Amino acid sequence: MTSRPRVAICYDFDGTLSPGNMQEYGFFSALGKSAKGFWEESKKLVKEVGADQILAYMMLMLERAGEAKIKTRRQDFPEYGKTVEFFPGVEEWFKRINEYGREHGLDIEHYIVSSGLKEIIEGTRIARQFKKIYACSFFYDQNDVARWPAVAVNYTTKTQFLFRIN
Repeated sequence: MTSRPRVAICYDFDGTLSPGNMQEYGFFSALGKSAKGFWEESKKLVKEVGADQILAYMMLMLERAGEAKIKTRRQDFPEYGKTVEFFPGVEEWFKRINEYGREHGLDIEHYIVSSGLKEIIEGTRIARQFKKIYACSFFYDQNDVARWPAVAVNYTTKTQFLFRIN
């Protein structure tokens, strides 16, 4: 028996599936900070110390959450994903393209390759559509509290994740 050809569709998240950055849908308001203020602070940190942009925003998320007494346990981040908004048609897209693929003898697989947070993406309404989510994530201690960036997906490393899919 011959298997059907597989087609992988890879998506970025912020600005591709969702009109904003995922942190803008709950996390920043929990901090009492505007998206603009947070990203300006992150860019300033990058410029001052020459840090990687992704590592800087992840560290800053943890620092500001600690100051605001916001919990950063592994189970807290998916809660922010529940409020993420999507561009019109995104939620229906997966069913439509999967049906189209079946009609043409193809198996469609969906992947995320994002500089956003895997834990937030996993809480979104569309997370179940993806075979694998490649995104930034934190290192968690024995109490499941985020302590430090564990995986950072930047523009350069995105190509490595695309290679893994291939």
